[in-house]
Amino acid sequence: MEATDSFHLYSFFASSCCQRVIIAAHLKSIPLTFSFIDLSAKQQLDDDYQRSLNPSRSVPTLVITSKDGKKTIIRQSLSILEYFEERFPEPSPLLPPRDKLEERARVRDFVNIITSDVAPPTNSRITQRVRDIRDGRDDQHDFAKACFTDGFKAYEALLTETREMAASGGFTVGEAVTMADVCLVPTVDQAFMYKMDLAFVPKVQKLYESLKAMPAFQAADWRKQPDTPEKYRA
Repeated sequence: MEATDSFHLYSFFASSCCQRVIIAAHLKSIPLTFSFIDLSAKQQLDDDYQRSLNPSRSVPTLVITSKDGKKTIIRQSLSILEYFEERFPEPSPLLPPRDKLEERARVRDFVNIITSDVAPPTNSRITQRVRDIRDGRDDQHDFAKACFTDGFKAYEALLTETREMAASGGFTVGEAVTMADVCLVPTVDQAFMYKMDLAFVPKVQKLYESLKAMPAFQAADWRKQPDTPEKYRA
């Protein structure tokens, strides 16, 4: 890693997408500095932020500044994870070796269950729109829980199909953390915000508990971020 590069993350404590990036940065020993965008205060709608940093009006936004002052801006969490993996394959590779094509494809299947099937419809922007249809909080919660349920059932089925989980809980694919694990844990955390019980997916629950004990996942926990309000801290 070039010591002169800086990595500045625009983040929000309760964003599962930001949590993915923070986990990966800890795993790969990439130093991050932060600016915090309070989504509850709609700071992401600020004209300057939208115009100069993120036209999607969302987080995360990663700004990489090189020695000569050149800035590279990446605005989607999965793009950031892929950038980290391609630029810094060691330590803690997030994909299996290039000659293990089937395992790499399997990791991407798990990643897409979370990032394509579960995360978009459970994003607060979408669930709030569901709530606004009839001004019903129950509508919002029922919709989100249904999306989590469908996605976690798919994840569980694929775990059952592709491997026998180790007694310790193991990892999603292989014997080390991959991008799939990095994406899974923040989404389970998000589901717990809806007071979901994961007893219906015991392999997912066991996997989550095993991963959550690891330092990188603990460091990225949404309750432990610098901008986490005191009332939410563990």
